[in-house]
Amino acid sequence: MNEQKILTLLGFASKAKKLVYGKDNIRDYIKNPKLKNKLIIMAKDTGERVKKDIKIRCDISNVPLIEFSDKKTISKATGMENVAVIGIIDENMVKSILEFYSKGG
Repeated sequence: MNEQKILTLLGFASKAKKLVYGKDNIRDYIKNPKLKNKLIIMAKDTGERVKKDIKIRCDISNVPLIEFSDKKTISKATGMENVAVIGIIDENMVKSILEFYSKGG
């Protein structure tokens, strides 16, 4: 299933230190003009206030946003704890994840 492929890619991105997380880091990532291909992945069980904030920021900056899986699964895949929102720095990985997701992730 494509969800598992996306989780595997997130694991690779985490090991390669190509993930951004944390409120301030995510905000900087969304606004960063140097990165051409960006992607925000947000767990479906993220709090409503955070969801609204991130959605608005992504809309303003034209950054794709995927609501995907849950915090526990994303945290396990990335080897981090209690991760709700992540950004992916590696542009090739962004393309791959968007491709898998568009096929029904």
